[in-house]
Amino acid sequence: MTARIVLRNVRPFDATKRAESSPIDVAIESGKICEIGPLNQLASGLQEFDMSGRWLLPAFCDSHIHLHTLAQQQRVLKLSRGTTPDSLRDCLNSESSQGWLIAQGWQDPLEEQLQPNPRLFLDKVSTRQPIWAFAYDHHRAILNSAALREVGSEPAHSNGVLLEDEMMEAWSKVPELEADLSKTIQELHRHGIAAATSFDGTTAREIWREYIGSAKSTVLRVRHSIPVDEFMAHVETGGLLPDPVHRESTFDVPWIKVFLDGTLGSRTAWLKKPYSDLGGFGEERIDPEERNRISHAIAASGFGVCLHAIGDAAVLAAQQFIETVQLNRPFGLKAIDRIEHAQLIDLADLSRISAAKTLVSMQPCHLLEDAAIAPERWGDRCEGAFATKAVLDAGIPLILGSDAPIETLDPWVDLGAAVDRVDREGVYSEGWIVSQALTFQEAFAARTSAAGFGNFLPRGWGVLDVGCPADLQVLECDHPSRVRSIDEALLQELWVAGRPVGLAGSEYR
Repeated sequence: MTARIVLRNVRPFDATKRAESSPIDVAIESGKICEIGPLNQLASGLQEFDMSGRWLLPAFCDSHIHLHTLAQQQRVLKLSRGTTPDSLRDCLNSESSQGWLIAQGWQDPLEEQLQPNPRLFLDKVSTRQPIWAFAYDHHRAILNSAALREVGSEPAHSNGVLLEDEMMEAWSKVPELEADLSKTIQELHRHGIAAATSFDGTTAREIWREYIGSAKSTVLRVRHSIPVDEFMAHVETGGLLPDPVHRESTFDVPWIKVFLDGTLGSRTAWLKKPYSDLGGFGEERIDPEERNRISHAIAASGFGVCLHAIGDAAVLAAQQFIETVQLNRPFGLKAIDRIEHAQLIDLADLSRISAAKTLVSMQPCHLLEDAAIAPERWGDRCEGAFATKAVLDAGIPLILGSDAPIETLDPWVDLGAAVDRVDREGVYSEGWIVSQALTFQEAFAARTSAAGFGNFLPRGWGVLDVGCPADLQVLECDHPSRVRSIDEALLQELWVAGRPVGLAGSEYR
């Protein structure tokens, strides 16, 4: 029998509470909220904490993250926005590590000094040490000659720029970077995050499965995906697949992940009409015949599907894929099917997406960068760019995430992007396409209560109510709706499954 814990004098805030409430007491037992009552009227517990009128909120879920990639970031050199070739050279030259040098963050379009052959620029930094520099969106990379030779390419025949599948094939030949899983979980805790859905590869998934499974108590609720190539290999060889999910599990694998296109930054997002600036439709990564074969295989498996789709043509293809899966899924098998990113939606397709009960998983934080380039590339189609409001108005379930480490892990920045839609450069200081802005309550729900459903978390996750999981955060800010960064939130403590994680400086240990 677990001990009863009472949190005294808290102000509750969740997506269902639209008005400020008077302070209350909340009791926790067996990892769940067991009682809520007026101030000082609940029975005592074995442990009691006086919260002094601080805010009590549901913890956050990050619905789209790359946990293992994030855990490897201590080995990755960060390139800030606007990094010039000279400063890049200085940064790379300052690194004394042996073996591969991995960097991330260069922007599109390439700096003039990197043209016409970025490989030669990196060769000026080092001809012996392999250098791999990811673009900001992780869908493109620049390699120097030494790196190209290591992955089996002839440098003389390449400018060093690799895209999409070619890049991923090359990346598979790079030695695995060290990853600090414990430190990564602590970083999520410091941002009020108690649950996450990750989209890394097979090896990463099994590393995290083992780590989470070995924990003595719940420290993070993790959902993961199976890459479609791994899934199809199992189908063709008759190998066993992981069991479909159970909401109460700490770690589970509900989805097959399929890439249908690329990104806006790399001009590989797949569009219905050509790019407005340089033409071209982007990249259709899987042809219709293969999509049909894969969709039938996924339907028979009982798994849900998560489809990476950024351009409007890819979003429509994703919906068609989901319809095929749902039509052929055996009766009685329940799954959640998701479109990931959906950065550009043809608004005429919303009714079709809604009819299939497809869930949209979006990252408004990407508009902080993409608002600067989307109007030039997508033109008047931007009415459907990061169309969060239109998605909700169409009755489509919406959940939000960070795509970290591609974007910031900070959930409050993501919420602010959804509500304010102001880009980092301040070009749209009054907001970009403000007709698509969410209210704070809508955005908050997409990170808490709606995210609980959309990520197969325990029932009631993300809600402050009796019987709901006690994944909670305590803030000392003036009001949650005005917070725009984790520093402004003044996070005091995070509780996961009814246990305080013990944040640095916390008095609630």
